[in-house]
Amino acid sequence: MPKSDSAKLTQELKKIAFNNKVDLIGIADPKVFDDMPASDRPRDVLDDARAVVVYAVKYKNGDYLFDEKWWIQLERLLTLIDKKLADFLTERGYKAHSFRVEGNVHNCYDEINEMAIPFPNRDKAPTYQQREKLLKPLDKRRKLYCRIQFAAVAAGIGGFNKNRMVIIPNYGPYFHLSMIITDAPLQPDKPFEQDLCADCNLCIQACPKGARAGGGLADASKCNPTECRFNCLRICNEKFAKQKET
Repeated sequence: MPKSDSAKLTQELKKIAFNNKVDLIGIADPKVFDDMPASDRPRDVLDDARAVVVYAVKYKNGDYLFDEKWWIQLERLLTLIDKKLADFLTERGYKAHSFRVEGNVHNCYDEINEMAIPFPNRDKAPTYQQREKLLKPLDKRRKLYCRIQFAAVAAGIGGFNKNRMVIIPNYGPYFHLSMIITDAPLQPDKPFEQDLCADCNLCIQACPKGARAGGGLADASKCNPTECRFNCLRICNEKFAKQKET
């Protein structure tokens, strides 16, 4: 496909996304995953993959994370967006692989820590470490969750913070990601390279349990979001909100 046609196809796909409540969307080249284990690469899902489409939908309040009705509404929205983007590509003769399961909110791939466990059982497993014992199938879900975060960075949506979570400019961590793999010749965006944290340690200081040290993922034996209600995410979001106002 000529470069001009590829650009047009990419623009049309992004326009559909923005018209369906997507806040950010980017395209990553599957080659950026070549240094990851073979089973974690997009071509393990679609062997002739040429592009990874990643998009983000923002939310304004961290309290939503504890509201099951909101989760269900969000997942229905993301599933609908996935379908619209996939339909756009397949109608033009391309393959499009979505990881979302229409009509089954609890099987969406990136809900590894919360939604995979029924809400009545959350209090019985207040820490991530305890919840992990209840999750099925954890390994596959976690690989996909990590993959989409790498894809988001490669697609220029946001960058990793000090705790290996993706954050985005002007908004921090309050957003939800989804991903589609396709053989369509979409134009890739530039990977995100800005250091959004720099010398900021607010999320580390805000953790009442000392679960965050800034050198990687939170300590699963200490992290208890049902108690602090994701204080680390809230304070990060507030910082970016203040920057946006100035």
